[in-house]
Amino acid sequence: MKFRPEFARPSGPLGDVAFVTYLYYREARHLIPTPADFAAWLASLPGAARGRMAARGLAAARTSQAFNRFLLEKRGHSFTDFMAARLKPSVLAFWQALPDEDS
Repeated sequence: MKFRPEFARPSGPLGDVAFVTYLYYREARHLIPTPADFAAWLASLPGAARGRMAARGLAAARTSQAFNRFLLEKRGHSFTDFMAARLKPSVLAFWQALPDEDS
């Protein structure tokens, strides 16, 4: 396979965080969501988002990062623990210092 620079992993702490985050969400491909999983996830969403996602259905939810994280967390795969187990301490501290998306 020929090297394609546009698919190269970014370097530095942010690249490490991005790659380990990718590895975490990649784990969801092994999970088989049930209608009960979908209903529980929908119940956790705010009203407008709940309506949109309910209309799209379970198959479409599989493409949602939020749904995949819900599935992983529900099955005991903590995102924080996953990151802590795979990032070097300095990169973990960098990641923990990043502002939350809600800030």
